[in-house]
Amino acid sequence: MSETEVKISSERIDDIPLIVEWLKQIEIAKYIDQKLKKPHGNHQGMSYGQLSVLLLTYIITQSDHRLCAVEAWVETHRRILELTTGWSIEKKDASDDRLARVVEELGKQSQARQEIEIQLGRQIIRAYELPTKIVRTDTTSFSVNHRNQSDTEENLLRYGYSKDKRPSRLIAISSVVSNA
Repeated sequence: MSETEVKISSERIDDIPLIVEWLKQIEIAKYIDQKLKKPHGNHQGMSYGQLSVLLLTYIITQSDHRLCAVEAWVETHRRILELTTGWSIEKKDASDDRLARVVEELGKQSQARQEIEIQLGRQIIRAYELPTKIVRTDTTSFSVNHRNQSDTEENLLRYGYSKDKRPSRLIAISSVVSNA
């Protein structure tokens, strides 16, 4: 029987696959690559969008926004990052110089940044039309320490009498209208 050497390595993955998948679903890399001007001709390696995904994943998982620490973090988690993104990540792809260039371009290109935000908003925000035939008013009361404004003004707070039978004390009644 021949002896074969088996090499086993382990890597802590934490929440990296979840965050990368969410960033892929909202297509942040695609929007950044579409809207930002292309890097200069000598640029090799990952695109601005791909670098942004790595940076955002680092920021979210580590609660740290320092660019200088990202390269070592990417090297530590390279295997899980490559498996979840499907990209080939080279040793110097996530250097602080490259990440700074992405951040700098996002800062300089305000029109592109605004368009990226609009596209991301369309991916994240959902609006629904709710039925408006029935309206319910939910009221609550609480004590306040300021004067009653004139009744002619449109106010969120309306004033009534105290529930604890103290006529010297007015209470504010807040009405919240909700659709059924």
